[in-house]
Amino acid sequence: MLTLRGGSELVAYWAQLGSIIEIVAGVALAGVGTGISVLVAQAERAERQRELLHESLRLGFIVSVPMMLIVIAVSLAFPERVAGEGLSQALIALAAAVGCVAVVPGMLNGYWQGQQRRGLMLALSAGTAAAVLAVALAAPHSHLLASLALAQVLPALAAVFALRGGRPGAAPAADYGSLKRYILPGVAIGLLTPLATLAVRDIVSAQMSWHDVALIQALWRVSDWVASVAAGVMAVYFLPRLSAAHGTPRFAAELKRAVLATLLPSALALAALGLGQRGVFAALYDESFAMSDAAVSLFFAGTLVRIASWLPLYALYAMRRTGAIAVGEFLSMPLFAALLAAHPGRLTLEWAGALWLAAYTGYAFFNLWAVRRAA
Repeated sequence: MLTLRGGSELVAYWAQLGSIIEIVAGVALAGVGTGISVLVAQAERAERQRELLHESLRLGFIVSVPMMLIVIAVSLAFPERVAGEGLSQALIALAAAVGCVAVVPGMLNGYWQGQQRRGLMLALSAGTAAAVLAVALAAPHSHLLASLALAQVLPALAAVFALRGGRPGAAPAADYGSLKRYILPGVAIGLLTPLATLAVRDIVSAQMSWHDVALIQALWRVSDWVASVAAGVMAVYFLPRLSAAHGTPRFAAELKRAVLATLLPSALALAALGLGQRGVFAALYDESFAMSDAAVSLFFAGTLVRIASWLPLYALYAMRRTGAIAVGEFLSMPLFAALLAAHPGRLTLEWAGALWLAAYTGYAFFNLWAVRRAA
């Protein structure tokens, strides 16, 4: 839709704003937002689950508000690096504020995830997607990016109704301490991955072109159809089950079930997309999004390894091994950005795909090693 309304550059600009939203929201949701799912799944009483939800919101704002202010300050100090030529300072500030507000529905989603209330999660997700699509279709072109950013705020309004009522009493200090442990991986994942993504776009735009940035973004988006479904199955279905089974013989069995339920279907889906890649990208974007079979195959193979790396990652979440999660994050998107920056020759889309595969292979092996060490 964005391609039809504004071409490949609009796709790249919205991806840039999306990364800013992810930076601010991600420092809370990637850590505390996942941690509440683990602890709610392990909590026995509904009252304690509700107490954890309110504490997760408090912790979420404690880490996301400073990040919002930092992003705005950095965009003012280094406008060319953050905003580029097509994004105003006002749009950057709006995206940062939206990321902060997004903590509310994100924590509520994590709370429902721990309770395995998948119907409510689906309703929230579907409502958000419908609002964003409606805005992409109907918003005036001059305000399209701002309207898309504001559409991300709408789930927070729905979340307010679910959070109505007085704040419950304080949960035991041990529960809050466990929740605070997830701040570290949240900061690592929520900060490093979006920053590394921004760095990747900067490197590719400088060494190749903004059109190539749009091509890589398209590769990520298409492969994310598969990766997002796999991650959703892992998070929504298996993370609560792994958390509840932690410390019992059922843990290994649940992990094996997760492998069978996600990895093989993902491989088949990515292979099908790879075989029909020319038609897929032409239909979704336009004829200018033409890439070699080698480049597409390398990126899709890297995405499959990325999916495989998430299986031990979710096991580490369930095991509360937050230190290993934070360390491993340096071996994912940040490693990909570092490999791109260190590449000695002429950078091509094929080389970028090979480095994408290499980075996530290292990440997968680290996560697997960390799980075996902790078991």
